[in-house]
Amino acid sequence: MVGPWIRRLVLTPAMLSFSVQCELAQSLDSAAITKSVAPSVVLIKGKTDSGDLLGSGFIISGDGKIVTNLHVIRDLRSGGVQLASGDKFDAFSILSFDERKDIAIIKIAGFDLPAVKLGNSNAIQVGEPILVVGSPLGLQSSVTTGVISSLRDDPFQGGFKVIQTDAAINPGNSGGPLVNRLSEVMGVVTYKIKGGESLNFAIPINYVRGMVDGGGSPISIEDLRAKLAKRTDVFSSDTFPTRWRSLSTGTTKIIRRDGDRMYVETVRPDAEKQAGCFTLADLQKQGDIFVGTTKFSCVCQYQERKIGVGMVTLSNRWSNELKIEITAVSPTRIEGRGLDRPKDNKFDCKHATFSKEPSEWVPFTWIPE
Repeated sequence: MVGPWIRRLVLTPAMLSFSVQCELAQSLDSAAITKSVAPSVVLIKGKTDSGDLLGSGFIISGDGKIVTNLHVIRDLRSGGVQLASGDKFDAFSILSFDERKDIAIIKIAGFDLPAVKLGNSNAIQVGEPILVVGSPLGLQSSVTTGVISSLRDDPFQGGFKVIQTDAAINPGNSGGPLVNRLSEVMGVVTYKIKGGESLNFAIPINYVRGMVDGGGSPISIEDLRAKLAKRTDVFSSDTFPTRWRSLSTGTTKIIRRDGDRMYVETVRPDAEKQAGCFTLADLQKQGDIFVGTTKFSCVCQYQERKIGVGMVTLSNRWSNELKIEITAVSPTRIEGRGLDRPKDNKFDCKHATFSKEPSEWVPFTWIPE
């Protein structure tokens, strides 16, 4: 992955020119932009086989067309839309979608709804200020600000551009608008990379513009799942990649499928592999999802005082198993959740025991390397 670009500018009073003053005068007016855009930003809520789901979207036409991420709606069994005004719509249809770019256009039975202005993402400048509106964790109409950090090829799949920004996003922001100082939507907030600082990404709005007048017939959520199950990546020589990368941990996963079974090996560092450490998940298909366990095994070290010797370092091999579920599988994206122990859990190497039992389901997303 190409590293972020760093721009440094040192100004002295003598260097502060008229052009710079004009640029400062055009800085982001967050309150005015929010007032203009927030009425058009919606909360998308629904139920999947693994629980409730929350996401964001934004209205692009008065008759109820809404842009969001495909991953927000693809696993829904039922879903609805709540407007910023509080009005609720208990159902929606899907007008068009792009699986590679993770975009979907849905429609509710609306009339005279407040719509955003769509900008031209080809005009984006690195360093310009932007604003994000969405529903992180269901907190509707939340606003964060930042700058355009970079414009780059998608670092995971390739084949399209993404906008990198340092504006804060959280679960629930997916599908919300990335807005410039003119209150124009320039991108669709899509994902963040954990393990780094402010590595957040959006899909340029020009990809959406190309889908608005697709002319296809509306389909239901059930029809969407059926279509996605039959789609293949025509640009891939192998319809299902072997190597995947976790967006939350950055680790590499090697996947092998055998009928209704799936085996997932997490690649460990060389030193751990030489010590015999492994992480391997074995899952069995149950209905539309895969269910199984992840087995961990490794070696740890601890110190103990021996009479006549003093402190010595000893090794102990430990093993553990945790439940895992994979709820969505496609050639370009795998989603699921794993049962984990609380963050304040403590591990006793000598006795190979944990202080707390698994109690938290942690969602994950994997994409091809």
